[in-house]
Amino acid sequence: MLSVENLKVVYRGVILALDGVSLELGDGEAVALLGPNGAGKSSLVRAVAGLLPKFEGRVLDGHVRLMGQEATHMDPVGISRLGLTAILEGRPLFRYLTPVENLMAAGHRLPPKALKEGMEEVFARFPRLYERRHEQAGYLSGGEQQMLVLGMALLTRPKVLVVDEPSLGLSPKLVEEVMRTLDALRREKGLSLLLVEQNARAALSIVDRVYVLERGRVVFEGDAKAAQEDQDVMEFYLGKEEVGFRQSKRYRRRKRWV
Repeated sequence: MLSVENLKVVYRGVILALDGVSLELGDGEAVALLGPNGAGKSSLVRAVAGLLPKFEGRVLDGHVRLMGQEATHMDPVGISRLGLTAILEGRPLFRYLTPVENLMAAGHRLPPKALKEGMEEVFARFPRLYERRHEQAGYLSGGEQQMLVLGMALLTRPKVLVVDEPSLGLSPKLVEEVMRTLDALRREKGLSLLLVEQNARAALSIVDRVYVLERGRVVFEGDAKAAQEDQDVMEFYLGKEEVGFRQSKRYRRRKRWV
């Protein structure tokens, strides 16, 4: 469904963000892309969504293929028509519009009947969103906004869904709810899901395979079980919890991949 081969991305012609990244996402598969801030995760999202030029970036080398078609330099409209929808970090939505208006904007290409049915499905899945359907989206809570952007994404009828940092700024309870929702949507809709996260524990609970990105390179690739069993990956991204008066994360092991 999505193939990234030896991708190199630069910003403003000099800042190297991705240095030969390769990644594959199969039909109906859920894959996590983990890594710290500055690892290049958002750059990969922008590259596969055709958004790099908006951020003064460009692909220096490599390929992005979507549904078997070359999409390396395709614009966002073309990418969307091929079936990929990306939800960027920060829950982008029209903050001065209501949830109803946001959903109508997202599903503007659907016939009226299909749009109505799609909105009903979104509100049935997210009852709290229905209760606040006529309020400005900017006044919704972080969790409600995340549900709204997921609903907007569904109305684009995606085959591949890329979600960048959906847990950002949410409470642990809401993070669990968002992950359950993503897992349910993937299974019910037959979507291929690329989940870009720093919250490794949350991401590993719903994915099949994992890539770890650091300094623009893939430093680990394997299934979710292998990642959970890898002491370097788990300690660096989850830490060792010390039990006692002060609980904290410690990183005693040195990353052997650097």
